Amino acid sequence: MRSQSSLLALVLCLFAAAAAAWSKEDHEIFRLRDEVVAHSGPNVTFYDLLDVKPSATQDQLKKAYRKKSHQIHPDKQRQVFITSYGLNSKKKGAKPTQKEIDAHMKKVTAAYQRLSVIATVLKGPERERYDHFLRNGFPKWRGSGYYYARFRPGLFSVLMGLLVVGGGGVHYFALLMSWRRRREFTQRYIKRARQTAWGDDTGIQGIPGVDAAPVVVPEEEDAPDGTAPANRRQKRMMDKENRKDKKTQAARKARTAGISAPIEGEVISAPQGAKKRIVAQNGKVLIVDSAGNVFLEEETEEGVKQEYLLDPDEEPQPTIFDTVLLKLPKYLYNQSVGRVLGNQRAIDEPLLDSSDLPEDEAALQSATAANANGEARKRKARAKFLK
Repeated sequence: MRSQSSLLALVLCLFAAAAAAWSKEDHEIFRLRDEVVAHSGPNVTFYDLLDVKPSATQDQLKKAYRKKSHQIHPDKQRQVFITSYGLNSKKKGAKPTQKEIDAHMKKVTAAYQRLSVIATVLKGPERERYDHFLRNGFPKWRGSGYYYARFRPGLFSVLMGLLVVGGGGVHYFALLMSWRRRREFTQRYIKRARQTAWGDDTGIQGIPGVDAAPVVVPEEEDAPDGTAPANRRQKRMMDKENRKDKKTQAARKARTAGISAPIEGEVISAPQGAKKRIVAQNGKVLIVDSAGNVFLEEETEEGVKQEYLLDPDEEPQPTIFDTVLLKLPKYLYNQSVGRVLGNQRAIDEPLLDSSDLPEDEAALQSATAANANGEARKRKARAKFLK
């Protein structure tokens, strides 16, 4: 443990040393060198711009700077550009436009200012540092501060970055964690209900340690045509084939008759076999059947009691399309174009799905099937198949 802590401390120290390896003067040299490479080429040095050798004295540097600055002074270069423009143009005596003059003067002024800063570096104590980089090579990594100063993002870039990171990644992570908490709560809730009803979290009767009456399987009668199935497995297969034939015939009949209305799916999972009614700790009335399914009992306004299956898979897993990053454009569209079109449903659609219910109540609500006595997902799939 101590060795790992020491290694971590060493890595942090090395990282801090690397981040603070270059001074402010070094960053200025790096910046100037990048500009020289961009405008004059990678092999051009500060000394080349002043037309002197690296071994030049201070007096030689001063003389070279005065000569060079006089040559590229903006006032002189303006007149040179206008004169040369007429000579190099196809039409004799042509004059440049004001836009062309301004563009040329912008380049000349930048070159003049760059030369002035370079001369200051070579005439000052930073010359020794520049000579060191010139002999040993310029570093590829120059610190985060150098790159941030050169490529500092604007306000729009910062806001877009916050929207992508916060409204996309962070929001998706929060939705995923919330979905997992609700799912785990529902699973514990169902497990506790099974234990309360049948004494085991599986909820299936006949488990080891629980007295149960033996199951008697009646003998199958011979079929009238003498083709009795050899066992229960073959009988189930025959029943399955018969049901399949009936579905195929019904579908053909529907297409022949021109029926296009959707057909209501049949109830797939209602409470099966023996069932027990229990009251959970939060006061909810639950129905646990012999197959281990747990149903939430609710009473309608007419006083009719209905049973809704609790299924952790009922709530779909959130995706990136549920985040603010992708829902915000749709919300803004609904609030602008939707109002013009008069789409009240789109206008009332909230940006984020929120609930005032406690977390346990929200978990049960999201895991409750939409229809009574069946699973909503399977019923929807069934109805779609029968269309």
